[in-house]
Amino acid sequence: MLKSKALRAKAWNALKGKYWMAFAVVLVLGILVSVGSNLVTFSQNLTEIVAMVDPSEMGETEMIGATVISGVAAVFGIVGFIISIFIGHAATVGISHYFIKNTDSKPTFTDAFFGFKAGYFRNVGTLFLVNIKTALWTLLLVVPGIIKIFEYAIIPYILADDASVSSKDAFKIARVMMKGNKWRLFKLYFSFIGWGALCALTLGIGTIFLTPYVNAAVAEFYVELKNTQAT
Repeated sequence: MLKSKALRAKAWNALKGKYWMAFAVVLVLGILVSVGSNLVTFSQNLTEIVAMVDPSEMGETEMIGATVISGVAAVFGIVGFIISIFIGHAATVGISHYFIKNTDSKPTFTDAFFGFKAGYFRNVGTLFLVNIKTALWTLLLVVPGIIKIFEYAIIPYILADDASVSSKDAFKIARVMMKGNKWRLFKLYFSFIGWGALCALTLGIGTIFLTPYVNAAVAEFYVELKNTQAT
């Protein structure tokens, strides 16, 4: 089993001569992934602002305005939720597919749209289930929720690697593959903490440039894990 340093080295080598394409994929597809959650957050912020105002201190005009804002917030929340499910989840699988191909070949930009072209409803439904199951585990206890986050982390890669894998099998495969490997994945993510600190100094802008490297490393982790367990 490769350690985090070796996985990062493989990812770095795999990105040589292909970084800017990977950057474009992360930028474009990342927008598709994040736009839904950003709309939901915006909706929540609007709702909280309205809730801070005491209705007894409002006049009729203010009450109408507050009602309109609440309605707008609800619409943004619903739209964001829909986008997150039907666009964001497919884009997540597409990004995973791109970086899996990047481990041993030179993928094209269109490879990043795999999640929309192959097994679309399976991709969307499976990652929606991931969200629900993670939330339920977290509600029960925080630690089991965190454990499940790392177990489910490779499900987008499983879906991206084989369009014939069913949703049910994706969860089974993830459970088997990640047995004894969740801590390894945690350490891989944690190994980027230094880079993350540097990104913080750039007010988060540097994160955009770091993300392709992180994605490439996680893809190397998945491929190495799959190949090890296949032997």
